[in-house]
Amino acid sequence: MRKITWILIFEILFAITTFSLPIYISVQNGISEEYTINVKSWSEEFWDSLIKMWGVYPTRPVYMMIAKGNFGPEMGFTVSYPDSFRILVDLDFPSQTRATVAHELMHVFQFAWIKRYHHLMPLWVMEGLATWYGGKEGTYISPLGENPFLFWSVDPTKYVEYPDNEEAKGEYYAEVYALFNAMDEKCDFEKNLPIILNDVRNGKSWEESFSDVLGESFNEFYSEWRRENLFFISLKFASFWGIWMGLPLVLIVLFFFKRAKKKNGEVYEDSMEDLEELEKTYGKDYWKGGKD
Repeated sequence: MRKITWILIFEILFAITTFSLPIYISVQNGISEEYTINVKSWSEEFWDSLIKMWGVYPTRPVYMMIAKGNFGPEMGFTVSYPDSFRILVDLDFPSQTRATVAHELMHVFQFAWIKRYHHLMPLWVMEGLATWYGGKEGTYISPLGENPFLFWSVDPTKYVEYPDNEEAKGEYYAEVYALFNAMDEKCDFEKNLPIILNDVRNGKSWEESFSDVLGESFNEFYSEWRRENLFFISLKFASFWGIWMGLPLVLIVLFFFKRAKKKNGEVYEDSMEDLEELEKTYGKDYWKGGKD
């Protein structure tokens, strides 16, 4: 208890004596310094709201690099070191830069909270909260998966580490983002995250803590959410492929149906003009005579 008290006092003094955020922003050569101004402004905004949600103040400096390069599908990443946090923000996704900064700063506070209270945070919770916060504060182009088979095979709560396959990894992020948005609509994370964190500190599991603010079993909520989304994704998948595969099939069926009706002696309206011409040449009832 005494140790925790001294930590709190140290962090309060650190916050009071620090005239600016412990964030040091640098940009890659060739990138406008204007990005530094924007990112600093966003960081100050996010820092204040994250402190209220997490109840911790990261005392290690944050070194944020704004770069543009071939870093793969990730829009950014955060690494926690004993003496600092290192963040990379990739400008290959310019429309999502603000969301990426919010996402990565959420990770900083998650790491600080884990270090303070020594409670593990499952990967799906860590990325779910970060994608939710990034999407709330910025713009994400991160739709839920289009493929029902991929959606079914990627169950975020079952992963201890990130999926190896890039397609599965993209689906993973899309799912936790959609899941935590659905949860936020029901429980308001910005308001109730302190309650969730307090429950976890007092020994509850993350699922139990989410259940308290959702007003229902998290496992039931999650199962229902997956069933509904699998249905809609499957419907969308079927309708898309139905256009390309179903239309030719319909045309083939109509073709053979029309031929079958002609063999039965039925006459179609669109063939009346041809029939009249033939009757003028060979006689009105030529086709009844059985002659070639």
